[in-house]
Amino acid sequence: VLVLGGCIGNDGSQSSPPNYFPQAIPSFFGAPALMLDLLGEPILYRIVENLRKSGVGPIFLVTDDVFASHVVVRDLSRWRVHVRNVAGEGLLTATQAALQTCRESGARTAIVMHASAYVELDVAEMLQFHLANRQPVTLVQDRSGPLGIAMVGSESSGHFMRPDQRAFPSSSLDYMHRQYANRLGTPRDLRRLAQDALLQRCSIRPHGSDEVRPGVWVAPGARLHPRARVMSPSYIGDHTRLRSGVLITRCTNIEHHCEIDRGSVVENATILPHTYLGSSLDITHSIVNRNAMVDVRRAVEVEIGDRSLIGSTSPLPDHGPEPWPVRSLTFLGHSPWQMLNAALCAFLPKRPLPSPDRKSVV
Repeated sequence: VLVLGGCIGNDGSQSSPPNYFPQAIPSFFGAPALMLDLLGEPILYRIVENLRKSGVGPIFLVTDDVFASHVVVRDLSRWRVHVRNVAGEGLLTATQAALQTCRESGARTAIVMHASAYVELDVAEMLQFHLANRQPVTLVQDRSGPLGIAMVGSESSGHFMRPDQRAFPSSSLDYMHRQYANRLGTPRDLRRLAQDALLQRCSIRPHGSDEVRPGVWVAPGARLHPRARVMSPSYIGDHTRLRSGVLITRCTNIEHHCEIDRGSVVENATILPHTYLGSSLDITHSIVNRNAMVDVRRAVEVEIGDRSLIGSTSPLPDHGPEPWPVRSLTFLGHSPWQMLNAALCAFLPKRPLPSPDRKSVV
């Protein structure tokens, strides 16, 4: 049972046990992190695929009604995922109902997973641990703490206990996850997941693309100018266009329906779908989504109004919150003023330049 919504469980007070989904869902550019594309497919699909390969099923997605109309949720039917849309306050009840359906279908154990992190769970090992300890609920953690995953059920129990119903304090043992995990809590985490996938440090592989040479994946619908260069490891998505003089290098993933204009250099960056990058730009250590960019080193998000620099290859929505020019993100290492000052120095020249050959964005 995948749960896509706010933290569910108790109110987090000191007199009650901790939420079994203690973390909020990471969100970038107004969408949950798992909804974003990575090497040709949304991260959520990668999680479903991993569960399928481990023999888990049926799979339920209990989602807050805020996300019910999202295209990623709508397309989950092709994965044979049972989607249940509920109001935020109904997540607990819907999760219990999904667990009961699993029990009625003959399942003796079930996994409850908060859709907030990318975790490559060793289901067989966890099941063995859970059954060996004869406990109704087994929570999962790694060296950094809880991962928002639980296994419930036992051979003797006639029902599944929700993870938040575990006695507190509890003598139950937690399962220690030793495989790959990425909490996707910051933009740097999202970039690290792309890097790890391109360097084959995790199980994610480019979807629907050909490895045209070692470490370079290009989707069949992409168009690359003969004078565009793509260095390993990199990924170029479907219907993306690279114009003359473009250089793509060092763990860069450019998703579908993007355009990189003449002479631009993209290094160690993620370019999300439907993004346009203007000519003669230097984009590095960044995530770009249409007309917004995050510098993962400084944790600063900047929205660009000049469409000749960065923008969208498709119409931008004309509704939603008012845009902000510069926004500091939660990050460690620098004060907000230092990050803002550094970002503005990178974006704004200290003196007017009449006709620069290269517009430096970062």
